[in-house]
Amino acid sequence: MLKTLKKNRGGFTLVEIMIVVAIIALLASIAVPSFLRARKRAQATKIVEEARIIDAAIDQYAIESNLQKDDTIAYANLTPFFKAGSRLADQAAANDIFGNSYTTQPTVDGTFKVATATYNALSDVTDDSFWGAYLP
Repeated sequence: MLKTLKKNRGGFTLVEIMIVVAIIALLASIAVPSFLRARKRAQATKIVEEARIIDAAIDQYAIESNLQKDDTIAYANLTPFFKAGSRLADQAAANDIFGNSYTTQPTVDGTFKVATATYNALSDVTDDSFWGAYLP
């Protein structure tokens, strides 16, 4: 037995589908730049937090080793002060997430800085007060 097809079938017209696609594209054009900005801000926060950890490790090592002001410290001496298995403890040199060196041979009571290339890459989402004492 064959059923007859209804002549008045429901569905979306091409114009309606195009309007929905245009609305989705408009929402995406608003959301994507905000997402990228938030990602860069999170990267900057991670770099500043790692700089604080390294700075604290320098202070702890200097106290335990009875170092004097302006004595240089090799990064390898700081690794026992980092959490085991963390990114800072596993690497051979003090590099940030972009591969730029935090500092070469930090000193006791010296000014610890992030890399200028890292600062330049992230300066559009942060201001100088964000970097605090680690501003290059």
